Amino acid sequence: MIYPIVVEGNEVQVDVRPAIPADIENLMQLNKKWQRNLLGVNTMKGFLSGSFDNATFERLINDRAVIVAYSNSQLLAYMLSVNHINEGILAEHKEVAEEVKTKGTVPADANIAVGIQTAVEEAYHGSGLIGIVRTEFKKMLSDRFSYLFTTISKDNHRSFKSATHFGWKVVGENEEHYYLILPVN
Repeated sequence: MIYPIVVEGNEVQVDVRPAIPADIENLMQLNKKWQRNLLGVNTMKGFLSGSFDNATFERLINDRAVIVAYSNSQLLAYMLSVNHINEGILAEHKEVAEEVKTKGTVPADANIAVGIQTAVEEAYHGSGLIGIVRTEFKKMLSDRFSYLFTTISKDNHRSFKSATHFGWKVVGENEEHYYLILPVN
């Protein structure tokens, strides 16, 4: 789907669509660009903790769990859900998502997509692109999931502010992260 957005006073046409295997190299580059361990102290504009390799992106694409936004041949943003990994923070996501159902925060039979990660090129922060990507991502997952679940580091103030502004609700926290959930519909 093509959307017009305004960036630095210029209208840009952005194509938002499910990812395909040809996108993997661009996905890996944008993912790497926002890695916390590579940003050093420059994390005020957000960061990612989850790094994915070629095989993981290929699996996510096959699972219809990645959406991308391009202008011409430049990847501007992606949003993904990692539901097939059961270790580390992703195992924690699944545990907390089950607790959210047990506590009645969401229906007990809700299907929750976990491991939500978003990356946006810095020049497109504040352009409205993330809202468009999120809307299309929710549409893409709506046949399988009723909620999205993620964690945001307590050190990632920009991402937390953006997420809660756009409707993500805090459903818990630990020493390092906030747990957030967003209805798909």
